[in-house]
Amino acid sequence: MVYRRAKRNVYLTAAAGVCFATAYVAGLAAVWAFLAPLWGPAEAAALIAAVMAGVGVVIIAVLSFVKFRERRRNSRRRAAMRLSAAAAVSILPRLTKSRSLLVIAALGGLAFLATQGGDQE
Repeated sequence: MVYRRAKRNVYLTAAAGVCFATAYVAGLAAVWAFLAPLWGPAEAAALIAAVMAGVGVVIIAVLSFVKFRERRRNSRRRAAMRLSAAAAVSILPRLTKSRSLLVIAALGGLAFLATQGGDQE
């Protein structure tokens, strides 16, 4: 059942991709047809190529910025995890004096570890 759904989704996504690609090519042809009488065919093609190259550079710059921000966020998250682990370890000697506090701390640690396991991408 899941296989059929996945297969169906792949086919429908591929069909949508073909439609979008066709619309994109038709749009570029329409822009070229509009600009060709004004500037000539070669200049119109060069202008379209330059604009598309510029858009590509902007997209790559945005992607680079997003990756940088994500790396920085992950670095801060790891630092906070290390700090919380160090704080938990530093309080451990005080908790070992009382057996009930030790059990509560162990349960809290297990709960913390259980909540941290779902971040894998």
